[in-house]
Amino acid sequence: MNEQDLKRAFQDVVVASSPPPSMDPGIALDKAHKARSKRRASITGAAVAVLVVGVGLGSAFALNPQSTKDYLMGAGQSSSSNPGSPGMPDTQWGEEWPVGQSDRTATNGPQADRGTQLLNLAKASVPSGYDAPDLKYKDPSMYGGMLRAQAQISTNKGETPEVWEYTAYVPVRKDDKVGQLTVTVSMPNSRNQADPCVLANRVSGSADFSCKIYEVAGNQVGVASPVNPAQGTATTASYRAANGWTVTVTQEEEYSYSGYPKLDRQPFFAPELAALAADPKFLLGS
Repeated sequence: MNEQDLKRAFQDVVVASSPPPSMDPGIALDKAHKARSKRRASITGAAVAVLVVGVGLGSAFALNPQSTKDYLMGAGQSSSSNPGSPGMPDTQWGEEWPVGQSDRTATNGPQADRGTQLLNLAKASVPSGYDAPDLKYKDPSMYGGMLRAQAQISTNKGETPEVWEYTAYVPVRKDDKVGQLTVTVSMPNSRNQADPCVLANRVSGSADFSCKIYEVAGNQVGVASPVNPAQGTATTASYRAANGWTVTVTQEEEYSYSGYPKLDRQPFFAPELAALAADPKFLLGS
C-alpha cells in the first residue's frame, strides 16, 4: 500500500460516516487493503471482458470481415440485396413487390431514375440525319408516348443477387418516317448467356437467325438478324461486359402500332450497331 491508497481509505471512512468516527489506524489500514483489493478485482474483470470481446470480434472478422467492420464502425447490417452490384441502391420490399410498386415496374425512385438515364443516353445515340422526337401513337388503340423508359425487377422477393432490367424505347425519325431503337440493360443475371450470339438471338426471339461476332475494343459483340423475313427484320446487337452486365440494342425500320410509315432502312450498319452496344456509357455506372 502506498500513501494514495491510505489517503483514499481515510476519505472513504470519512464520507461513509456522519459524524466521522474517531480515527483508528488499524481499522483504516484494514479498509485500505479491502479498497485496493476491490479496485484490482474491478480492473481484472474489465480486462477479461475486453479480452473476450476482442477474441469474439477476431473470430467474427475471420468469418465475415465486412459485417464485422460495419459493426465496429457503427454501421449495422446493410439491408442491401445487391452485395455484388456496387453503386446500386438498396431495395426495400413490401409483401410481394418493392415498396411503392404494384407490379415488377418501378415508376419512381432510384430504379426508375436509372431507366430515365438510359432513355436519355439512347436518345443521344441516334445517328446524324435522324432525330428522336417525343411522338404520340396515331393508332387509336395505343396510348401514351412512343418515347419511354422502363425499369423492372427480374427476380422475386428474397432472391439474391437482385436483378433489375432497364429498357429505353426510342422512335427514330427521318422525313416523317419512323423506326424504333430499343436499348435493354440488365444487371448480372445467371440466365443471360455468355455467348453474345446466343444472347442476341434470345432477345430477338427468332428461331432461324444469322449472327456475326464483331470485335469492339477487345470485346465480343454478337449481331443477329432473322433469316426469314416473316420472322421480322429487326437487327439485334448484344454485349456482355466483364462484370456480368449485359447490353442489347435492337433497331427496326418500323415502330409497331405507331401509325407512321416505316423508314427506308435501319439507321445503323451492323458494325455501328455493335459499337453502340459495347459503349460503356450503357452500363449505368456499374
